Amino acid sequence: MVVLNTVETSNDGPITIKAVPLTPESFKEFGAIISADHQVNDAPQSVANQGTALKLHKVAPVTNNYADAPSGTPATANWNIFRCSAPLHLIEKNKANGGYLYTAKVLERHPYTTQTFTPMGKDKDQIGYLVICAPNDPQTDRPDYKKAKGFICKGNQSVTYGVSTWHAPMIALGEGYIDFAVLVHENGVPEEDCEEIVYDPGFLISFEQ
Repeated sequence: MVVLNTVETSNDGPITIKAVPLTPESFKEFGAIISADHQVNDAPQSVANQGTALKLHKVAPVTNNYADAPSGTPATANWNIFRCSAPLHLIEKNKANGGYLYTAKVLERHPYTTQTFTPMGKDKDQIGYLVICAPNDPQTDRPDYKKAKGFICKGNQSVTYGVSTWHAPMIALGEGYIDFAVLVHENGVPEEDCEEIVYDPGFLISFEQ
């Protein structure tokens, strides 16, 4: 990982972005989701496991563009585990509506690969985590954080960040921790695997839990 620069946000006044439920439609600007409850009616499908399973085909992309990386170092597809606890130091009660506010201080991207986070062990009806993404500003090749969007994710929903999509670190919600199985390509070259922008003092995402 390489830190590109720190962006001062204090002179812009308070920027608060309201998080919305994660759906294929709400997230499509930034990648794809894996959510059987949403995709079971629309995804191409077939019967599997001798008739005991319904297979939904190609519900999210898996992309490796490391052939375009400057170093020429090849990447491997890796399964990693992220054990994530709630960042309580960045979450506070929202006095305006009784919900919560998260202070976003970091956005990162993976320039040559998709990255999929699949939560393990969370109930399908339980709000499990918060996702934040931002579009890239083509003039600066940096995230346009003022156009960031937040998504509230249930325990049976995965997210796949598109190649080079700016996103916040995973934000677990609730008590304890969430284990995420993470599929990503990596070649071990820090500036090609991950780029990071730091915000000071940050911008706010409002959400209800």
